[in-house]
Amino acid sequence: MHPFPLAKEKIRGVPRRLRALQRWAAEFDGNYPPKTEMSGRFWNDKIPVEHGLVESRHTTIATRKACAQQLINACSNLIKSKPSDLANHRITVVICLPDMFTSEVCIYLDNSYFLEHTAPCKSEHGSCSPIIERRLSQEWGLHLPQGIGELGVALDYRGYDDKADWFVGERWYFGEVGPRPNNSFKPKLLRNSA
Repeated sequence: MHPFPLAKEKIRGVPRRLRALQRWAAEFDGNYPPKTEMSGRFWNDKIPVEHGLVESRHTTIATRKACAQQLINACSNLIKSKPSDLANHRITVVICLPDMFTSEVCIYLDNSYFLEHTAPCKSEHGSCSPIIERRLSQEWGLHLPQGIGELGVALDYRGYDDKADWFVGERWYFGEVGPRPNNSFKPKLLRNSA
Protein backbone atom coordinates (compact mmCIF):
# COMPACT_ATOMS: atom_id res chain seq x y z
CA MET A 1 0.00 0.00 0.00
CA HIS A 2 2.72 2.43 -0.97
CA PRO A 3 1.33 5.52 -2.75
CA PHE A 4 4.29 5.89 -5.10
CA PRO A 5 6.33 3.27 -6.91
CA LEU A 6 9.77 2.90 -5.37
CA ALA A 7 12.60 4.31 -7.47
CA LYS A 8 14.71 1.56 -9.03
CA GLU A 9 17.95 3.37 -9.69
CA LYS A 10 20.45 4.03 -6.96
CA ILE A 11 20.89 7.73 -6.16
CA ARG A 12 24.49 8.82 -6.48
CA GLY A 13 26.19 11.48 -4.36
CA VAL A 14 24.18 10.91 -1.19
CA PRO A 15 26.62 12.83 1.10
CA ARG A 16 26.53 15.82 -1.29
CA ARG A 17 22.73 15.72 -1.39
CA LEU A 18 22.53 15.57 2.42
CA ARG A 19 24.87 18.59 2.68
CA ALA A 20 22.56 20.49 0.30
CA LEU A 21 19.60 19.58 2.54
CA GLN A 22 21.53 20.84 5.57
CA ARG A 23 22.12 24.18 3.78
CA TRP A 24 18.39 24.36 2.95
CA ALA A 25 17.49 23.91 6.65
CA ALA A 26 20.01 26.59 7.67
CA GLU A 27 18.48 29.09 5.22
CA PHE A 28 15.43 29.37 7.50
CA ASP A 29 17.60 30.78 10.30
CA GLY A 30 16.59 34.44 10.40
CA ASN A 31 14.49 34.11 7.22
CA TYR A 32 10.79 33.82 7.96
CA PRO A 33 8.71 33.74 4.76
CA PRO A 34 7.27 37.16 3.89
CA LYS A 35 3.58 37.75 4.54
CA THR A 36 3.11 38.30 0.80
CA GLU A 37 3.91 34.59 0.23
CA MET A 38 1.29 33.43 2.72
CA SER A 39 -2.37 33.06 1.91
CA GLY A 40 -5.10 30.59 2.71
CA ARG A 41 -4.78 28.27 5.66
CA PHE A 42 -1.12 27.25 5.50
CA TRP A 43 2.27 27.76 3.89
CA ASN A 44 4.55 24.82 3.12
CA ASP A 45 7.92 23.91 1.69
CA LYS A 46 8.37 20.29 0.59
CA ILE A 47 11.56 18.41 1.38
CA PRO A 48 13.89 19.44 -1.48
CA VAL A 49 15.32 16.06 -2.43
CA GLU A 50 14.92 13.61 -5.27
CA HIS A 51 12.28 10.95 -4.71
CA GLY A 52 14.83 8.14 -4.82
CA LEU A 53 16.91 9.62 -1.99
CA VAL A 54 14.20 8.82 0.58
CA GLU A 55 12.11 6.20 -1.25
CA SER A 56 13.96 3.57 -3.19
CA ARG A 57 15.05 0.01 -2.64
CA HIS A 58 18.56 1.47 -2.12
CA THR A 59 17.53 4.06 0.49
CA THR A 60 19.09 3.41 3.87
CA ILE A 61 17.51 4.14 7.22
CA ALA A 62 20.56 6.34 7.94
CA THR A 63 19.71 8.52 4.93
CA ARG A 64 16.06 8.78 5.97
CA LYS A 65 17.10 9.71 9.52
CA ALA A 66 19.49 12.39 8.22
CA CYS A 67 16.69 13.87 6.08
CA ALA A 68 14.26 13.81 9.00
CA GLN A 69 16.79 15.61 11.20
CA GLN A 70 17.24 18.38 8.64
CA LEU A 71 13.46 18.84 8.41
CA ILE A 72 13.36 19.23 12.21
CA ASN A 73 16.28 21.67 12.07
CA ALA A 74 14.47 23.74 9.42
CA CYS A 75 11.39 23.84 11.67
CA SER A 76 13.46 24.93 14.68
CA ASN A 77 15.10 27.70 12.62
CA LEU A 78 11.69 28.92 11.45
CA ILE A 79 10.36 28.99 15.02
CA LYS A 80 13.35 31.10 16.10
CA SER A 81 12.78 33.42 13.11
CA LYS A 82 9.04 33.94 13.63
CA PRO A 83 8.14 37.63 14.05
CA SER A 84 6.40 38.45 17.33
CA ASP A 85 3.35 39.83 15.49
CA LEU A 86 2.79 36.38 13.94
CA ALA A 87 2.63 34.47 17.22
CA ASN A 88 -0.63 32.83 16.09
CA HIS A 89 1.20 30.98 13.29
CA ARG A 90 1.85 27.33 14.17
CA ILE A 91 5.15 26.05 12.77
CA THR A 92 5.59 22.32 12.27
CA VAL A 93 7.27 19.77 10.11
CA VAL A 94 5.47 16.61 9.09
CA ILE A 95 7.49 13.48 8.39
CA CYS A 96 5.32 11.15 6.35
CA LEU A 97 5.85 7.41 6.45
CA PRO A 98 6.09 5.37 4.32
CA ASP A 99 5.86 8.17 1.72
CA MET A 100 8.68 10.33 3.09
CA PHE A 101 8.97 12.25 -0.19
CA THR A 102 5.75 14.09 0.76
CA SER A 103 7.28 15.38 4.02
CA GLU A 104 7.31 19.14 4.47
CA VAL A 105 7.77 22.16 6.67
CA CYS A 106 4.38 23.77 7.37
CA ILE A 107 3.26 27.07 8.79
CA TYR A 108 -0.38 26.78 9.77
CA LEU A 109 -2.00 30.20 9.46
CA ASP A 110 -5.28 28.74 10.70
CA ASN A 111 -5.10 26.66 13.88
CA SER A 112 -8.27 24.76 12.99
CA TYR A 113 -6.54 23.48 9.86
CA PHE A 114 -3.75 21.97 11.98
CA LEU A 115 -6.38 20.32 14.17
CA GLU A 116 -8.07 18.86 11.07
CA HIS A 117 -4.79 17.06 10.30
CA THR A 118 -4.05 15.83 13.83
CA ALA A 119 -7.35 15.28 15.67
CA PRO A 120 -8.68 11.72 15.93
CA CYS A 121 -11.24 11.01 13.22
CA LYS A 122 -13.30 8.15 11.85
CA SER A 123 -15.32 7.80 8.65
CA GLU A 124 -16.68 5.02 6.47
CA HIS A 125 -13.34 5.01 4.63
CA GLY A 126 -11.01 4.77 7.60
CA SER A 127 -9.58 6.53 10.60
CA CYS A 128 -6.75 8.55 12.06
CA SER A 129 -5.68 8.24 15.66
CA PRO A 130 -2.85 9.52 17.87
CA ILE A 131 0.22 7.34 18.29
CA ILE A 132 0.73 7.26 22.04
CA GLU A 133 3.04 4.31 22.71
CA ARG A 134 5.90 5.23 20.34
CA ARG A 135 8.19 8.13 19.49
CA LEU A 136 9.84 8.43 16.10
CA SER A 137 12.51 10.64 17.65
CA GLN A 138 13.50 7.77 19.95
CA GLU A 139 13.30 5.10 17.27
CA TRP A 140 15.44 7.08 14.84
CA GLY A 141 17.70 8.82 17.35
CA LEU A 142 16.57 12.30 16.28
CA HIS A 143 17.65 15.38 18.22
CA LEU A 144 14.76 17.65 19.18
CA PRO A 145 15.95 21.20 19.86
CA GLN A 146 14.45 23.14 22.77
CA GLY A 147 10.79 23.96 22.15
CA ILE A 148 10.20 21.21 19.59
CA GLY A 149 7.32 18.87 20.44
CA GLU A 150 6.38 15.58 18.80
CA LEU A 151 2.98 14.22 17.84
CA GLY A 152 2.35 11.02 15.88
CA VAL A 153 -0.83 10.25 13.93
CA ALA A 154 -1.65 6.80 12.50
CA LEU A 155 -3.72 6.73 9.30
CA ASP A 156 -5.66 3.68 8.15
CA TYR A 157 -7.87 4.25 5.12
CA ARG A 158 -8.79 0.81 3.82
CA GLY A 159 -12.54 1.37 3.59
CA TYR A 160 -12.64 2.38 -0.06
CA ASP A 161 -14.09 -0.03 -2.61
CA ASP A 162 -11.09 0.47 -4.88
CA LYS A 163 -7.98 -0.95 -3.20
CA ALA A 164 -5.87 1.52 -5.21
CA ASP A 165 -7.28 4.22 -2.88
CA TRP A 166 -6.23 2.42 0.29
CA PHE A 167 -3.59 4.06 2.45
CA VAL A 168 -1.95 3.04 5.71
CA GLY A 169 0.76 5.25 7.15
CA GLU A 170 1.99 7.57 9.84
CA ARG A 171 2.39 11.32 10.07
CA TRP A 172 4.90 12.57 12.61
CA TYR A 173 4.51 16.25 13.46
CA PHE A 174 7.39 18.08 15.11
CA GLY A 175 7.49 21.70 16.25
CA GLU A 176 4.68 23.75 17.76
CA VAL A 177 2.31 20.83 18.23
CA GLY A 178 1.01 21.52 21.73
CA PRO A 179 -2.49 22.72 22.61
CA ARG A 180 -3.36 26.36 22.16
CA PRO A 181 -5.95 28.37 24.10
CA ASN A 182 -9.56 27.58 23.12
CA ASN A 183 -8.69 24.21 21.55
CA SER A 184 -11.25 21.50 22.11
CA PHE A 185 -8.73 18.83 21.03
CA LYS A 186 -5.65 18.54 23.23
CA PRO A 187 -3.17 16.11 21.68
CA LYS A 188 -1.13 13.84 23.92
CA LEU A 189 2.42 15.10 23.46
CA LEU A 190 5.48 12.92 23.51
CA ARG A 191 8.05 15.65 24.12
CA ASN A 192 8.34 19.19 25.43
CA SER A 193 6.14 21.45 23.29
CA ALA A 194 6.26 25.10 22.39
